[in-house]
Amino acid sequence: MTRYKKNSSGHYLIHGHKYEMLEGSRAQVVHGTAYKTSGGLKKHELMMNKNGRVVSRKKHMTAKKEKRLIKAGYGTKKGKFGYVKIGKSRKHRGGSHKLSPADLAEAYPQ
Repeated sequence: MTRYKKNSSGHYLIHGHKYEMLEGSRAQVVHGTAYKTSGGLKKHELMMNKNGRVVSRKKHMTAKKEKRLIKAGYGTKKGKFGYVKIGKSRKHRGGSHKLSPADLAEAYPQ
């Protein structure tokens, strides 16, 4: 582990790049103000997601592989945009019906 030192101008010179601070927020690391985050992530380990947030590249890729929507029963359908619930609706499923008291007495005479 290298202990980085400040130069005379108060900046850190690391691998030929000048940084104002050693540790900073994810945004500061992406913009080049800081060398790494407090968690140790460097610029090449960060990325912007589709919502414009700075996220860990490795964690982002792992989460995409999980396919949580598909496991929860969502998928794509032709002619529809985005994910939609796949499978029959509860309305069309069928199943047992509750017997009325009259039918119950008829089915189970005493």
